[in-house]
Amino acid sequence: MIDISVVVPTCNRAQSLAACLASIRNATQASCEVVVVDGASTDRTAIVVQRAREIMGDRLQVIREEQREGFVRAANKGFRAARGRYLIWLNDDARPLIGSLDRAVEQLAFSPRTVGMVALFHPAHVTTNIAYQAEHLGRPFHLLHVRGTLYANFGLAARSLFERLACFDERYFLHGADPDFSLKVWHAGLSVVPAFGALIDHDEVQDQRREEDRDRGADDNARLFAKWDLPEKHPSRNDFDQTHPCTLRGLRAARAA
Repeated sequence: MIDISVVVPTCNRAQSLAACLASIRNATQASCEVVVVDGASTDRTAIVVQRAREIMGDRLQVIREEQREGFVRAANKGFRAARGRYLIWLNDDARPLIGSLDRAVEQLAFSPRTVGMVALFHPAHVTTNIAYQAEHLGRPFHLLHVRGTLYANFGLAARSLFERLACFDERYFLHGADPDFSLKVWHAGLSVVPAFGALIDHDEVQDQRREEDRDRGADDNARLFAKWDLPEKHPSRNDFDQTHPCTLRGLRAARAA
């Protein structure tokens, strides 16, 4: 039985992907598989994947797209191919710290049934929407909120919940899917909670790919706020209450009806 499947969409980031795969192997004791979804890379990604397969064997699945279809569709392909009891997604420039995935699995396994997903801490270059902060070796790691509702940039949930909630919403291309999935968890009557001690290092590589995706990312954010009925942004303060971590009022269309 595979405990956890880690889905990693990638495109033309061979060096980052190699570090990501090595960190998963070296930092995780639980029975783990990795599902790499390659968006038609033209760099050394195929070599990186082949070398990883020589080490991991059938615990590495590879799905290659004929053309890049974006992070969201790639992630969904990985989720649907995954065999683990629990699923998590990682960017190709992310690296779990030692024991982090194990802690997240253990926490969720022993959580009440009302907990749908645990959110892993990560570095974030923001100051206005921080929900929780932890430090590791003097570096800050964060969890973020969207208009007062905690969400997971990197979240771990049961595979059955991904299936129940139809994975990521493919109307997004890049940015909106992770907060949207958390909002779907809250909307289903479950909660998203911090995975304390579970840390993901994340480079947020600034390269040509990210620059080309910039406009699509803005469109994704607009779709997110069009879909969900969330409070207006407060102009001057961080509007997050740890005792009331969800301000979601539901789907905007449902409330309008």
